[in-house]
Amino acid sequence: MRKLLLLFTALFIVNTSAKAGGFALYEASIRANGMLGAFSAYADHVSTIYYNPAGLSSLDGFHASAGATFISPSSKFRGPLPHSKKEYEMVDQTFTVPNAFASYQIKDGLTAGIGVYAPFGLGTKWPENWVGRDEAVHTELTSLFINPSIGYTLPDFGIGKIQVGAGLQMAVHGEVTLSRAVTDFVPEGDFRLEGSLDEPAYGYNAGILYTPTDLLTIGFTYRSEVETKYSGNAMFSNLPESGFPSGVNGSTTLTFPSSWVAALNVRPAENLTFEVDYLHWGWSSYDKLAIQFDRNIPAFEDLPTYQQSTQTLSRPRDYKDTWQIRAGVEYQNIGLPGLTVRGGIAFDNTPVPDKTYDPTLPGADRTLFSAGATYAVTPQLSVDVSYIYIRFKERKNTSSMTGFDGVYNSKSHLPGIGVSFKL
Repeated sequence: MRKLLLLFTALFIVNTSAKAGGFALYEASIRANGMLGAFSAYADHVSTIYYNPAGLSSLDGFHASAGATFISPSSKFRGPLPHSKKEYEMVDQTFTVPNAFASYQIKDGLTAGIGVYAPFGLGTKWPENWVGRDEAVHTELTSLFINPSIGYTLPDFGIGKIQVGAGLQMAVHGEVTLSRAVTDFVPEGDFRLEGSLDEPAYGYNAGILYTPTDLLTIGFTYRSEVETKYSGNAMFSNLPESGFPSGVNGSTTLTFPSSWVAALNVRPAENLTFEVDYLHWGWSSYDKLAIQFDRNIPAFEDLPTYQQSTQTLSRPRDYKDTWQIRAGVEYQNIGLPGLTVRGGIAFDNTPVPDKTYDPTLPGADRTLFSAGATYAVTPQLSVDVSYIYIRFKERKNTSSMTGFDGVYNSKSHLPGIGVSFKL
């Protein structure tokens, strides 16, 4: 019966296969993807709404962009250790992560904008008959945030250009699905959970840019936590009604972590730009997961290690704060007028400790590489493309609290395409 706890708690863990540190996604702009998100001191594109709203005041007139990143993750598992080294492979999937931004200059030095993007999400899917089917078969999350923002350039104090900006983060949509097997019975049963965001949740982002010379910009931006509440219903198949009643609903509160970025943008030559960003994630806020059910679950009586009651469950997550280093380069008008090329590299640490690590999030420390390009079809319209490759460090886990130990190898491919428009 211990496995039943894992079935319920996984609904709201909302793990991902893009694995951008925990269950975050940083692919909010196709143009920024080309520089691997090293964009928080880059104030020349409307997606600055996400990366640093202070950059909005650099945009005159009307600007808009829209695009999508297509994430194709893959993972392999060898185990379970120490009894087996058999290899299992995750089912191929492709997830679409959309983004859209628009801004309008109210007056000189003051610009407002709005962004729509998906900062958390994706999922994993393993074969229905694999050895870890009682740990995970299908886990998927979708989210949608709206981010109205404003940017302002301060008066000239004789020390360089200073820009400030702020925005309101609004989580307006979220859905999550979980399915897995219950192997404590013969024949086996299965379990499915479906949940959604109860109501909009709110946070904020703010930033500053300082440009002491035409060759250098320094940026800092902060994104607050967003506390969300999910609720869902459980569906059991081929399981005894006495322990697994039908019509059970559950709810939990999940806090999306805060983050901050310190960025340095250097323009050493005409048409050439370098940027380096240090990104800090406050994942330690995700220390436990508590789920409240609307009725007693008799099967929980057999879970003395984890249960608080037959209506409430609490499980430690114990995520740790992490950091990322992201570096990108851009060269404009290379080869022919209107063509800009980009590249990037990044290093990212996983926040998930060994004891709470499981196949719903087969992530690890990772290295990322990117390439991208923009072609100006007209002075007003540009097409953006990007590609990101993520390689994860092999992770061998022998201390999972579930006892499901093994070796994980993962990678992801992330092509993207979008358009940018200005008047």
